[in-house]
Amino acid sequence: MTMEKHIFYSVCIISFAGSFLSTAVNIAIPVMSHEFGLTPDKLSWVVTAFLIPTAACLLPMGKVSDIYGRRKTYAAALLAFAFTTAAAALAATLPVLVAIRALQGIALSAVYVSYMPLLLATTDEDCQGRILGICVGLTYLGLSLGPVAGGLLTEYAGWRSIFLLSAAMASAAYLFIRPVRQEWYASGAPFVNAVSSALSIAGIVLFLWGISSYAETNLPLWAGLFLLLAFILHESRSYHPLLPLYIFRSVSFSMSNLAAFIQYSATYAMSFLLSLYLQVLTGLSPAVSGLILLVQPIIMALLSPKAGALSDAYGPMPIATAGLALTTLGLACFAIWPDPSVASVAAFLVLIGTGSALFGAPNNSAIMSAVKPAYHGVASSMLALARNLGQASSMAVVTLILSQHTAATTLYADAVRAALRQSYTLFAVLCLCSVFASLARGKKK
Repeated sequence: MTMEKHIFYSVCIISFAGSFLSTAVNIAIPVMSHEFGLTPDKLSWVVTAFLIPTAACLLPMGKVSDIYGRRKTYAAALLAFAFTTAAAALAATLPVLVAIRALQGIALSAVYVSYMPLLLATTDEDCQGRILGICVGLTYLGLSLGPVAGGLLTEYAGWRSIFLLSAAMASAAYLFIRPVRQEWYASGAPFVNAVSSALSIAGIVLFLWGISSYAETNLPLWAGLFLLLAFILHESRSYHPLLPLYIFRSVSFSMSNLAAFIQYSATYAMSFLLSLYLQVLTGLSPAVSGLILLVQPIIMALLSPKAGALSDAYGPMPIATAGLALTTLGLACFAIWPDPSVASVAAFLVLIGTGSALFGAPNNSAIMSAVKPAYHGVASSMLALARNLGQASSMAVVTLILSQHTAATTLYADAVRAALRQSYTLFAVLCLCSVFASLARGKKK
């Protein structure tokens, strides 16, 4: 097997495994809440504690990957992710599980910043959109199988089996990359800027934690915003920045990242919300709920490779913008009909799935092609940061909305129903904003 195939297969496996774990855990939240003796909304920290460290560590890990080698960083991160994922299956209490999930997120951040530069370094430029489309398609396939497999595993083998299966897949990805000996580096600073790293990590953690806990106190949110502003000012004056700000002079790069951030903010928490709706409000089992949620990501998995090929031919803007418009329509349907039948849920998910497929691969291609190959590591870090900040923000906002309604309403079902309606409306408005961000980048291929 060639080196290129070893890298490609490894990236494909971890693309599937990471997304599979995400949605499989979401479907297991109501069952986990019974074991730990808490309401399901309290278990949102099992998801949030994973997303926040992932987002916070992306920029420093990107620089580590550039300096010490992308293959070494990727391989070590796969081992760490496999180990922490297996450890999560053994967690006896919720605080222990949340702590392990945070370590999981740190390991996965190192995977995210290194795997795409490795893939692009071993792929011809004229077919990068198609290759990225395959990987995005496998990501969506993981999202699609996550709910149904997670529901079946939770119902018949327990929620801990989800982590064991994911650890096995991460180990398989490591076995594929292990024989590769060639290394890839990026020119730049010979060290990781400690001040920039501290400011960015603390700022992102406090900002996202502040959104989640805003109902109790707004101090972390404002502290996070202050540190993020300090980070930007420091980067503008640093000779060795963690994030070179001048790459944002590219309109395509800036608007593509903004569109990604908004799109993930608007869509990521939908599987969590619909899991609550289907199990808590309609009384369906985890397995049946997973089968219903299967509709959206399987559409995404089928259409993503074709969307990547279309972006190679026509440029990312028209394809991605059409996708965002369809996603907005699907979210608006949930906002207008917040108590839909099972058939309506499936129909709305078809719209969101089609839109997300048309957006994902073209937008990734736009971001990576907007910079020179020397900056692929930075671009990959920024893409992963936009994605994970969006995901973490989505869950943080939902956590805040749920906590407000559960505190104000005696009946838990009524609180969940009101929180769903408010969340759907907010997400629809956000996704509409991403349409304008996508249009602003222009038609350049």
